[in-house]
Amino acid sequence: MTFHGTEAAMRRTLGLILFLAVVIAPDCQTNHKDAGAINVTGTVTHFDLEGGFWAIKGDDGKTYDPVGSGLPTEFQKEGLRVRVEAVPRPDMVSVHMTGTLVEIKKIERL
Repeated sequence: MTFHGTEAAMRRTLGLILFLAVVIAPDCQTNHKDAGAINVTGTVTHFDLEGGFWAIKGDDGKTYDPVGSGLPTEFQKEGLRVRVEAVPRPDMVSVHMTGTLVEIKKIERL
């Protein structure tokens, strides 16, 4: 194969890779708005780990760690009872390593 033949083959290969990336990549994205929301009733708790953070200890025995903007300031009260509608975020990680990461959609005091 000549230099020009190799260059043409590389261009075809690169073109195919770019085409596949454009066609396949949109299907790899997760739409979290459509993901299954969960409803949790529990108690707001402050953890001292990693500088401190707020989470919710659910009545189901699980801990829920709000990601993104975290627990809204007005709900950051130790022992406060809340009801939360949230979306689990298994695609995210946290240094807290305390419970299920969730994106809060709605929260209310009980």
